[in-house]
Amino acid sequence: MKYNFRTIASSCFAVLLLAGFASCKKTEGGELGALPKADFVAIPSATNPNDITLVNKSNSATIPYWRIGNSSTLKIGDSAKVNFGVKGTYNVTLFADGQGGIDSVTKAIVIAQDDPTACLTNQKGHLAGCSSKKWKLNPVAGAYKVGDGGPDVGNWWTSPAGEPAARPCEFNDEYTFNYTTGAFIYDNKGDFYGDGYLGNNTGTCQPTSNYTPAQAPWGSGTFTFEFTEGAGVRGLGQFKVIGLGAHIGLQKVRNGGEVQTPATSITYDILSYTAAPGGDIMTVGVNIGGNGWWAFQLKSF
Repeated sequence: MKYNFRTIASSCFAVLLLAGFASCKKTEGGELGALPKADFVAIPSATNPNDITLVNKSNSATIPYWRIGNSSTLKIGDSAKVNFGVKGTYNVTLFADGQGGIDSVTKAIVIAQDDPTACLTNQKGHLAGCSSKKWKLNPVAGAYKVGDGGPDVGNWWTSPAGEPAARPCEFNDEYTFNYTTGAFIYDNKGDFYGDGYLGNNTGTCQPTSNYTPAQAPWGSGTFTFEFTEGAGVRGLGQFKVIGLGAHIGLQKVRNGGEVQTPATSITYDILSYTAAPGGDIMTVGVNIGGNGWWAFQLKSF
């Protein structure tokens, strides 16, 4: 019996997509030939070491598919050009789809430095610019949202249009991210809004000195942040602010719940990002457990 190896191999590849790319060999009774041996090389550009060309070196004729990191999108072709904008170690997998079936190989690609031009296009550059970028809460209705309808759905509560005027000491807070150093600087301008969860329900702006000793880390400070490209519930990137008291928006909001004293780190998902001449608009969210999310809309300046 003869088989159309292209149909079989394609069918096998479809099965692999569903089964996590486990090894696929000839079907019972079929004569598909030898299983290919997948191999490739990674060649850095002479002008930019963050630009990598992946070249298929498998030992027989194959259709190559490439997976970069954890991406669900596969590249196809005997070579693939990839820019790794942020330093780190990336796993690259080649799936060699040949007459005898499909073989795969995974190699670690080590990138020694951030790409100085990547800030123009990557998600970390949206947050931190090419050097540093400063944000405030956007003074519009819906700057704060909380609900259980998913990210950025304020079905429990959404801040009204009058909130910036009612809480000027929250809308004057500045959040600065430094692309190169990884510093996160929070400047609360020396004041905060007295709210019930702080045990200080005055409904007015107060000096930072009115924080209790346990709450004092919520004041201005220099912290650090880490960014993960392509992460988050919407794949727009995810960042963690690190250090006791580091936060964006309401102090009490953290991953998995709400607190009355500072957390040591908080991870934010970027839910939306829009570049605009008058200031970029970005919404970040924190999952507080189950389907519950707080969201904060920021504007750069």
